[in-house]
Amino acid sequence: MAYLLVYFYRLTPEVREKFLEISAQTNKKFQEYGGVTEQIFKLSSSPKNYGISSISDKLKVEDNEELWIGLLRFQSEEHARITMEDFDQDPEVNELLNEFIAYVAPLEKLVFGEFVSGQEAVRTSRQ
Repeated sequence: MAYLLVYFYRLTPEVREKFLEISAQTNKKFQEYGGVTEQIFKLSSSPKNYGISSISDKLKVEDNEELWIGLLRFQSEEHARITMEDFDQDPEVNELLNEFIAYVAPLEKLVFGEFVSGQEAVRTSRQ
């Protein structure tokens, strides 16, 4: 089973480098505590329109912002809970969070969700 924590970041281009710097540092900590992988992606502009809503519209991304997504992968929900409890208690991680809030974006510019792999989601919904 795979388990993901998903973060959407609405950022101005001016803070991009600081965001990537902090993300690299938190990724090291994430892996120290047993996280499987962390990946960061920037939403690209696409001329395609399939007649469905775009993520940037739904998340109300402003013209002067970029949308980034962070994917933190775990082996299971239990693995995520154990890893993140340790990660969240690390003083260095908390310093990085405070730096993020001060120099990159306030927390209201982030959206968060937890996702379980498709097969596991089907199994748990039948119980």
